[in-house]
Amino acid sequence: MTDGPDRTKGVAEELPDSVPTDVWCRTSSKYRIRSTLLLLVNIVLFAGVGCFAYWLRTGNLFAFTHEGYWGTLADTFMPRGYATLANFVQFPIRIDIIPIQAVVVGLLLAAMASVPILIAMLYRFPCCIPFVLIIAFMAVMPWMAISVLGACIVVSVRPLRFRFRYASALLGLVLVLLYFYGASRQTSSLIDWYKPEDRIKFMAPMVLAFIAACVITGSVLLLAKLVNYRPGVVAPLLVVCFAVPVAIFEKHVGRDELYYRLLEKRFHDKFLLQEHYVDHDVSDWFERVVYQAWLAKPEPRPPFEVAREVTEFRLSLELDAETATRTVFAEECDDLLQECNHFIKYFPDSRYASNVMYMRGQTLDMRIDLSAFRDRKVIRYYDDFPSKRSEVSWRKVVHTAPDERIAAVGRYKLALLAARDCRLGEAIVLLDELISKFDAQRPQLPSGSAADANVLDPAPADVNLKIPVEQIVFEAKQLLAMLLENGDDPLCGPRPFCGSMPDEPRQVGLMQLDPRHGRYLDNLRGILKAWPHSLLVDNIYLLLAKSANTVDERTAKLEQCLENHPDGDAAVEARFRLGVAYFDAGTPERAQQVWEELVREAPDDRLWKPLAEERLRSLGTAAEAP
Repeated sequence: MTDGPDRTKGVAEELPDSVPTDVWCRTSSKYRIRSTLLLLVNIVLFAGVGCFAYWLRTGNLFAFTHEGYWGTLADTFMPRGYATLANFVQFPIRIDIIPIQAVVVGLLLAAMASVPILIAMLYRFPCCIPFVLIIAFMAVMPWMAISVLGACIVVSVRPLRFRFRYASALLGLVLVLLYFYGASRQTSSLIDWYKPEDRIKFMAPMVLAFIAACVITGSVLLLAKLVNYRPGVVAPLLVVCFAVPVAIFEKHVGRDELYYRLLEKRFHDKFLLQEHYVDHDVSDWFERVVYQAWLAKPEPRPPFEVAREVTEFRLSLELDAETATRTVFAEECDDLLQECNHFIKYFPDSRYASNVMYMRGQTLDMRIDLSAFRDRKVIRYYDDFPSKRSEVSWRKVVHTAPDERIAAVGRYKLALLAARDCRLGEAIVLLDELISKFDAQRPQLPSGSAADANVLDPAPADVNLKIPVEQIVFEAKQLLAMLLENGDDPLCGPRPFCGSMPDEPRQVGLMQLDPRHGRYLDNLRGILKAWPHSLLVDNIYLLLAKSANTVDERTAKLEQCLENHPDGDAAVEARFRLGVAYFDAGTPERAQQVWEELVREAPDDRLWKPLAEERLRSLGTAAEAP
């Protein structure tokens, strides 16, 4: 006779004989199936975490589809390679520029570090292998994968599997902490320039990652114990660990930040080293191309020098971006322009839209100095002779960001284009606006300084563009002075600036001349011949003197310019440059005399007098003001 139904039967089927320590301790088929399905869900979710980590560094969601994937993966095994955490906090989004990115990176690293360890503890060690492989091959962070794998081994081996499971997890996380420490020590030259207190910003993601990993691990282990190690504990928390950094990134950083930094990096890699255009020596490459071209000729081959001249002429045409030939340089510029157009199309309201328009204008203006290639076999870029194609871009820059530093470049380029088209009045207005807005502008405070209102506020949008505002203002003052002094010519009008009228014989004007063109000097002499009585004559003679090849020739031409045009508007600059020529020739006493005369005789000059005074101070002398 029984007292009633056996209520312990269901419990006996659900629980094993021993106390459960992981999800596989339950032998019932429904729990095995549930555990397997949830493990697969965890793998898929973690794959999303890995893809997000790779996307944050490259802008590509799937690493396997990225060109050169295997080469990149191989590079990551270098101790200071591509996937170090020092690289993660610098590129493409620098933590010091976008401080909130430290939170995104910290939470993301915490999930990547803690989830495989939890899987090893709750699902046993073999189940953590897919998660480690995701870190290594999908996130492309193999050194972190090795560290996490070591942590998973630590929490799985029997001597270290304490009854207090959290102690085992902390012991495993020590290996991850060592990886974070080692990675934080691998700072690049960029971080080395920072003060010690500023370097803390780059360590913040690692500190946050370790603390968050400890919290995540402890929370999951506690929850697992409360539900008696039933499956399904990791997946909800993994969703949170994935969703929170993504939400913070989307809300406070934005996809436009990532794609802009990648575009900015490509622009700098193409044309710039820091903030200066640099020469790229291609002499060895040129010799190989010439030799290969000569070997390709059928017998009897022409003389080697003939092959050299033909190859040089062909490469000069290919390097000229203004030709109709689709060259490598032109194609690279077209690709960069296409990326700029895509960014503006998909992120028209981004705070970086004006910056991208600036880069678009600079790319359209970019040329290669062909004379430097012919003479010294170097590739030298320049953008100070703007192309008509860039005018729309510069007008948009000035319209959308009138008070930003990029607008200084935009106004100057538009003034050059206006003067070239005989719109001298418009050019004067643009230059006057530029000088009034930026002449007395204070330098911006560096990011992270005490003057920042909020440590999480992003740095100014154009902080990485390195725009030389002082140099632009100086050149604008030079151009404005020349236009004001010579633009209202009673005999020749604006023609010496912008060329002859349509009904006259073709003659280019000064603003239409590219100083790096092979016929620049001949064209200057052509202006003198066409308009010998122009007010601009003294300026033309000064330009001819500045273009002299030797110091002696430059000195003689400057002396002649001052002798023939002592009262011209170019006389002050000519006197300053004559002093420089004397100094370069090894006669500093004559240079001192010339600069002292300039200071005394041009007390109202605001361009060359300060430079002369600086030169005199460098000589250890001071000119007495009248």
